[in-house]
Amino acid sequence: MARTVLVIDDEENMRWVLERALKKAGYDVLTAGRGEQGLQLLALHPVDLILLDLKMPGMDGLAVLREIRRRTQSVPVLLLTAYATVPTAVAAMQHGATDYLRKPFDLETVLAKINEYLMQQRPGEPTARTDGPSFDLFIGADPALERPLAQARSACEHLYPVLVSGEAGSGRRHLATLIHHQTAATRQGRLVVLDGASLSSALLRQELPPTEKGRWQEALGGSLLLANVDAVPDELMEAVWPHLQSFLRDADHPHGLRLLLTAQCLPDVWSSRLPALLTVQLPPLRERLADLPLLLAHFAPQSRWSQEAEAILRAYGWPGNVAEFQRVVTQAARAAGDGPVLPHHLPDHLRGASLPAGPYLLPPQGVDLEEVEQGLIRQALALAGGNKSQAARLLGLTRATLIYRMHKYGIQDDEDPTDR
Repeated sequence: MARTVLVIDDEENMRWVLERALKKAGYDVLTAGRGEQGLQLLALHPVDLILLDLKMPGMDGLAVLREIRRRTQSVPVLLLTAYATVPTAVAAMQHGATDYLRKPFDLETVLAKINEYLMQQRPGEPTARTDGPSFDLFIGADPALERPLAQARSACEHLYPVLVSGEAGSGRRHLATLIHHQTAATRQGRLVVLDGASLSSALLRQELPPTEKGRWQEALGGSLLLANVDAVPDELMEAVWPHLQSFLRDADHPHGLRLLLTAQCLPDVWSSRLPALLTVQLPPLRERLADLPLLLAHFAPQSRWSQEAEAILRAYGWPGNVAEFQRVVTQAARAAGDGPVLPHHLPDHLRGASLPAGPYLLPPQGVDLEEVEQGLIRQALALAGGNKSQAARLLGLTRATLIYRMHKYGIQDDEDPTDR
């Protein structure tokens, strides 16, 4: 089986030369032009050795090295450095770099070094990727994420019920899914999802009570994710709660299940009756703006952004959080094509002033009522992470009325079913 080398270098010509030489030598090769992209590839693919440029825009080589060593100690990391940065490279070896190669170098030297360090690895030695999706797939390095991710990792060591709370679009379902896959006792089982925001009351009454042929039985040996439990009517939860408690008492592993919940705010009916519940609170995107470059590199990796467009991204409040950010940057990158993303590629509501807090005052010159209504609908959809049921509640409308007005104004239906 071919060994895999990850090349992280912002110089396109250097990546091309190294990729060609490594493939000719029989290696599988992954390449990244930015440190953030390299870390994403490391999370997704098994890697046997990393060639890492020390001087890169954005996340530099030292920052990437520290993150690599946080994830894995076993994979050799060879730094690529110009003469002027050799002292820095030597210092980096004290932080976990395996060796360094000084530019310009000949390819025979590079291949010899790679072969030398790969020969030192024992056959079958684990590579950088863990089994199943890892927490490295939860993109972010802002200190605001340290506590919730540490709590999530801790939750994987037991089978207590877990609530992932936070605003819509903050990644609640994504993190709950990672907890399922990273818990040894549940990762081989199914992750069954019931969504309180998207199922009708009739379907919830049918699916929520544990039955011999229901969704709960499908989740035995795995996890049951009750998403948006704050959208489930209290009277319905009161009716099914005795059955649920009995089922959870009898559901001891290995034939039992793990209960995962997501909500913006957990209703009292849950918090008072699950004393062992561990709560993981995700911060909104506006409280982790340091992660915008990482998220931008992940969602629009091939795009180039003007300083003015990036400034607009930083200034916006992101009420729809990461889900809204993903929709905005992917659509803007698509609109820009091969050119840089400019301010006019971004939605109007990002570039214009938002509505003031409190009662709206009619200006002397009047307003376009339809324009105001469109703006409110877009804001509600953003706050709800694209979920039409939640957006309708924010506006005091029925779901059907909201859908009608979306069609009336040509508002795109880009609801994200993976993170409500």
